[in-house]
Amino acid sequence: MKSILSKIGMVMLRESQLDFIKHYYGTIQENLFISDNNAVFSIIFSKDRAMQLDAFLRSYFTYVTNPGTVKILYYVSSQEHDESYETLKELYSDKPVVFIKETHFRDQLISTLEESVEDKVILFVDDMLFTRKIDFKSLTEIDPFKNIVALSRGKDLLYSTVLSKKIETPRFKKSENNWLSFSWSEIKEFSDWTFPLGTSGYMYSRKELLYMLKSISFKAPNSMEGQMQLFNIYFKDRKGICGEQVITPCIHANITQTEGYNPVTGHFSLEELLQEWKSGKRIKFEEFYELPVTEAEVKKYSFVDR
Repeated sequence: MKSILSKIGMVMLRESQLDFIKHYYGTIQENLFISDNNAVFSIIFSKDRAMQLDAFLRSYFTYVTNPGTVKILYYVSSQEHDESYETLKELYSDKPVVFIKETHFRDQLISTLEESVEDKVILFVDDMLFTRKIDFKSLTEIDPFKNIVALSRGKDLLYSTVLSKKIETPRFKKSENNWLSFSWSEIKEFSDWTFPLGTSGYMYSRKELLYMLKSISFKAPNSMEGQMQLFNIYFKDRKGICGEQVITPCIHANITQTEGYNPVTGHFSLEELLQEWKSGKRIKFEEFYELPVTEAEVKKYSFVDR
């Protein structure tokens, strides 16, 4: 049972753990989650994927209007990968991008949240792309204590790559600024549509996320996402918010994390993309623009000169 839950990013709770979370969260929720502003920034988790991260950043600055600061917490496993990120730093030296080389994931993530001043934060992983236009100003008007924005959800999300099967979508209602709202509790079988806490394009209150993370143990994005499920009882009844179509799909070309398994297409290994990057190539992200998520997730990269 634990292995199945691990695959889908969930954890089994001991009664003592649940009691602790209820007490801790109930105490801080009343006193500390006061909004100071409506600004939005992003955090991207990256590991050995300079080329894919470059595609994400280029799509971000191409399709996002009123973008905020992007903070990248990245890990490298070799000197070659380290050099590839140094090249990225040069390419984005004129953009509001902050690179943070990982030495201790949990401590650095918490410090990043503590040092930031924006009230709202969106979490991304480095194999995502923006494939549709979005104005981040519309996000400033959404209350994260009542609504959970998930840019990786949309009406076209009819298949779960993680679960490797077709999935039912919930009913949608029109919301402000062309957003759609839905219930995370409507679908009874576990799927992408019943998962209100994630790291792939989810927006949170920075303060709320900070105090959640301070109360759990984790070593990397996958274990963090799994441990975040301890707080599911406080999020499952908030409205889900998404676009008409998925705005930021994951392109499952390869895998870097070692805390679990997600299906991948295997089109390119990390080493193959690293060599393409070293030869002066980059991903032609424009080819993914406005593709349905089911096509975007499995589309093979093509390359252009940097």
